[in-house]
Amino acid sequence: MMITILVTGVGGPAGYGLARQLIERGYRVVGTDMRSISVPGIAVYRVPAADDPTFVETLRALTRASRAALVIPTVSEELPILACETDWPAPIALGPHEGVLLANDKWLTWQRLSECGVAVPRAMLPSHIQNADHVAQALGWPCLAKPRVGRGGRGVTLYHAADIDALRARDDRFIVQEFVPGVEYAPNVCIRHNGRDIVVPLRKTALKQGIVGNAAQVVRDDSSDVAALACAAGRALGLSGALDIDIRRRNDGTPVVLEVNARFGANSAYAPEVLGALLEDFGLRQRRYPIVPVSLLSVVI
Repeated sequence: MMITILVTGVGGPAGYGLARQLIERGYRVVGTDMRSISVPGIAVYRVPAADDPTFVETLRALTRASRAALVIPTVSEELPILACETDWPAPIALGPHEGVLLANDKWLTWQRLSECGVAVPRAMLPSHIQNADHVAQALGWPCLAKPRVGRGGRGVTLYHAADIDALRARDDRFIVQEFVPGVEYAPNVCIRHNGRDIVVPLRKTALKQGIVGNAAQVVRDDSSDVAALACAAGRALGLSGALDIDIRRRNDGTPVVLEVNARFGANSAYAPEVLGALLEDFGLRQRRYPIVPVSLLSVVI
């Protein structure tokens, strides 16, 4: 009998990419999404948004009905809600509640990593800003602002000195950060209880918004300093399991952590070792089933 794994957000890049890998490995995948979508080879169920009062019970009932052996959430808004659930019909592949909350808020992430000596860009809240000279001294121009709670590159805006009034108009739901101009990476990480962490640095070769935003293309990279920094960030936040981390290099080559996502990212297929390690940690990796070609899978929305 095939093992069932429930993946949330299968209509998004992270969930779909993960579902493809699981089916290729021989698992039965049950998916959820907020939209009515069709994915060949996957039974997809529509669920309410994470902030809907019925979300938790809907997902709990689906986990029980599908007899899932593991639940892997990939929707950012779901993570802090599911991380505090202790009475669930199956294990949830998610880090401890405190770590997930820290990673969910980019300002809290920055504070904890700074306290732990993990390299991060200089940052402040909009309410801290005095004038353009203050920003120049504290962060440098240009700088960027992004939502403290939000997905990937959504809402990221680059500001120059002439934009000081617009920048000061932001409220403290945003974080203002030094713009780090160098090469950007998306290391995929599995933080493990046995200490044998898995990390695969992926270098972003194109960004969807040009100089900021999500990766349009990635390649595997062997930057050991990026790998070490990614693991240090995950452990400083007290996380475990799969992480998707954004890191950039300063002009002098020093890597700094931009943000940490406590879930699989959109490019996890380029780092299959991460999924392999996570399945092994849940006692699932040794299962062997016929391989289903990835080419047979596609999303129809």
